[in-house]
Amino acid sequence: MLNAFRSGGRSRVTAVVLWGLLGLLIVGLTGLGLGGAVSGLAGQYVARVGDTRVETDSFVRALDAQLNQFAQLTGQRMTMRQAQAFGIEQQVLGQLITGAALDDKAADLGLSVGDRAVRDELLSAQQFQGLDGTFDADSYQFFLDRSGLTVSEYEDRLREDLSRALLEVAVAGGVRMPDAMAETVLAFNREARRYAVIRLTEAALQTPLDTPSDADLQAHYDANPDVYTKPETRVVSYAALTPETVAAETDIAEADLRAAYDDRIDTYARPERRIVDLIAFASAEDAQAAKDAIDAGTQTYDDLAAERGLSGADLTLGALVEEDLSGAERDAVFGADEPGVIGPVETDLGPALYRLNAIIAAETRSFEAVADALRAELAAEEAADLVLESFDPVQDLLAAGATLEEVADETALSFGEIEITEVPGEGLAGDAVFRQEALAAEPGEERDAIELTDGGIAAVRVERVEPPALRPFDEVAETVRADWTAAETARRLAARAEELQGQLSEGRTLAAVAQAAGLDVESFGPIDRSARPEPGLPGAVVPTVFELDAGASDVLEADAAAVLVQVTEVIPFDAEAPENADALAALRNQLSGQLASDAYLSFAQALTDAAGVSVNQQLIADTLALYP
Repeated sequence: MLNAFRSGGRSRVTAVVLWGLLGLLIVGLTGLGLGGAVSGLAGQYVARVGDTRVETDSFVRALDAQLNQFAQLTGQRMTMRQAQAFGIEQQVLGQLITGAALDDKAADLGLSVGDRAVRDELLSAQQFQGLDGTFDADSYQFFLDRSGLTVSEYEDRLREDLSRALLEVAVAGGVRMPDAMAETVLAFNREARRYAVIRLTEAALQTPLDTPSDADLQAHYDANPDVYTKPETRVVSYAALTPETVAAETDIAEADLRAAYDDRIDTYARPERRIVDLIAFASAEDAQAAKDAIDAGTQTYDDLAAERGLSGADLTLGALVEEDLSGAERDAVFGADEPGVIGPVETDLGPALYRLNAIIAAETRSFEAVADALRAELAAEEAADLVLESFDPVQDLLAAGATLEEVADETALSFGEIEITEVPGEGLAGDAVFRQEALAAEPGEERDAIELTDGGIAAVRVERVEPPALRPFDEVAETVRADWTAAETARRLAARAEELQGQLSEGRTLAAVAQAAGLDVESFGPIDRSARPEPGLPGAVVPTVFELDAGASDVLEADAAAVLVQVTEVIPFDAEAPENADALAALRNQLSGQLASDAYLSFAQALTDAAGVSVNQQLIADTLALYP
């Protein structure tokens, strides 16, 4: 069984399931975090599943691994408060509890692996391989030192992982989705179609539209009352002051502009930056050997990264300035004249090779180039200060019983009236805070001053609430005329398209129908179900094409047009074609892996439920409190 795990079973099931569920226990061994701060909690356990404990140090290592992974991706370490906001500590605990439940079951069944299996797994671990592809004892010891583990502790953990793998193979190793499932999925997803369309615009009408009569317009108005009904409207008086208004009236002296430019020179003068990657090594000898291989052309920097399983995100340090580095690192990286591999260089991570990818020259924007933007920025800052200074005096006046009109007379605020409906408008009518205040106030109610979304201030008074009302025909006559014209054009274009479609049912080709009508045929495809519609075609064209059989047609409405669409060819997915073999095999493996994963997850959950879980919440809280 172990041999099966090591070969095909491992690559298929273990890669999908075991490392997805339990890999955190191994990855967590590399975590660096609390160190000695946790030593006082050693021997205690944060959870218990049956007779198996989740030790505090295991929880800390796994949690550190997650935090370190986040730091590698983002360049900054997450605080514990942030981690808890994302529920990371609960995810880690859940994974450890699942692993403990599996350990408990494996122990109950007497499942274990011998020393030889542990040794083989250790010797084949990619992270402990040297440049020659064989086990490197120094790398192994370096890993143990950084993890705070002894040889026996790590190998005991490895034995537990392998024992769980035996259990996994027993549960999910034989699970496989029927081959017909993959064929069915691909037959649907990879079916392709060609189609052709005739677009009909107003020019395709055989006779121009007549001028609508008053009766036509009245009928359209009567048939669409919702379109011409004014929604409930709040008529709101306000006194308001916005930074935009103040800034437009604020003049910034040239001397002040010059002084601000000098004060913010760091913003306009960007130092030279260098985009670099980094790979660290266990020893200076390993780093030098790697550099020699790169110089000799027998290996590339990307080869080194691939051997270690590092992605581009794992390698990159981003765009650095000189201040980001110190000592030998800065001299090496910023002393290079051109891109290339640099090193070995001693870093905080150990001996390392840098790869300089690009040099971005220093840049300084002149005063003249930024003067207008700087003037607007200073005016906005000054305006924000002036608006803020007005808030308390306005509030005092309102508290003393002043009306909005009086507030506007005695301060810099402007008085006005505006209509608020369910549809946001422009200016104050579109400000979320102003709208919320206007919709919450009762008619005639005096309200406190509010701070607007843009930093302005305002006070509102709802004068009245007007219920929904149908606008008089005379008020919307021109809108009704335009709507009637658009609707009548669309109706007649659709009718014309249906007339042409009828000719197709008589056995004529789309090309013949188009030619007789003086129109063009546009052909598209092949497309699959994920395709986007061509520009100018309605969004429904793709799903419609895949609902029709070959030769079938339909009429769709588009903007100011109608479209006659016909499917010209259905191209089925050929499961027997050699070029589709890889896709079928990949999907079969994916579906089988998903099914095996679901089976294994269900099994693990059942074990957890049956064994019973107790969690030491206080110990977890005490442990998390040690983190910054």
